[in-house]
Amino acid sequence: MKEQVTVLMPVYNPGRYLEEALKSVFIQLYEDWRLILIDDGSDEEVLSSNSTILHDKRVECIRLPHNEGQSKALNKGLERVSTPYVVQLDSDDWFYPHTLDILVREAVLQPENVGIISGNIHIVHEDSEGQRFMTEVYKGRFFRNKFDFLLSNTSVWPRFYRTSALRSIGGWPTDDPYEGRYLEDKRVLLRLIEKYDFHWVDYMLYNHRRHNNNQTNQIDIYAEMTEWTVRNALERWGGKYEPEFMAYGVGWKKVTGLLPRDSFYHEKIEGTADAESSLAVEVPQLNAAPPNSKNLDSFDEVDHPSMYSGLTYEQLGQFGLGTAPGRGPGTGPNTGPGTGPGTGPGTGPGTGPGTGPGTLGG
Repeated sequence: MKEQVTVLMPVYNPGRYLEEALKSVFIQLYEDWRLILIDDGSDEEVLSSNSTILHDKRVECIRLPHNEGQSKALNKGLERVSTPYVVQLDSDDWFYPHTLDILVREAVLQPENVGIISGNIHIVHEDSEGQRFMTEVYKGRFFRNKFDFLLSNTSVWPRFYRTSALRSIGGWPTDDPYEGRYLEDKRVLLRLIEKYDFHWVDYMLYNHRRHNNNQTNQIDIYAEMTEWTVRNALERWGGKYEPEFMAYGVGWKKVTGLLPRDSFYHEKIEGTADAESSLAVEVPQLNAAPPNSKNLDSFDEVDHPSMYSGLTYEQLGQFGLGTAPGRGPGTGPNTGPGTGPGTGPGTGPGTGPGTGPGTLGG
């Protein structure tokens, strides 16, 4: 079978995390993948330390002479993609074994106007020694339109793109003050949703690691880029609204509403509300949301993992983490892997051990 999906993995001094990310690709139930690993000018010898894995014919390596940032590195990889779909995997994150299988199966059922497919994410918080001290689960959802997505203050994971859609918007934007080094996910998604629909499947598909070396720990820059990105999108969309922002956590910023600049337009749009009725278009979805699934109205219902960056373990306890639904591993309805329909490994056909001929228990 011809390869259907390319995994793009940009790396920059990844350290001990890279091996787990690479192994998660090699143990996929769906084996017809390609992997393009882009070394974005690392100081360390990234590729040689993983040479055994990288000799696989499905793997291609690109080394950039200088560090160019996440978006430019991804665009270098995109130039080499020959498959109809492409998915991003950060070098400190990892897939579930069923991730690509589910996404490819779902993708071939979607119409051409669906530009991206995502699922649910498992967030693992680690201390400086690599020990896990907290986990969270964030369930994705459908978005009614671009305003709904903008006001959700979220991203989507994993980001499984239709290659032609991604190329039609020019790949990852680099026209911001930092040339695509920060908030690359929100920037490309806000471009994509202008032309394409987003599709969501109710499966756990991605593991995200929060640690001291995450780029998102640069709180001031991310707060700045959040405001810049929102204003940039609204100007592209006609400049009819002025955004309202709120600071939260240890300095993060989110948009809470949109104020009309002209009385001709509709009243204020607040977070998670429908976009203006004259422009709102219901997103057609080929598959309805799975039964008994719980859609969150806002990412705020589950704290953004980077909200707690820079806090000690004792300070984290002041937030009551893990003591309310959606705040800890399985402590509330649908908050832990496998605790809700379709939310954990093995909860869908062919997604867990022993579910096929010749496997344990088969």
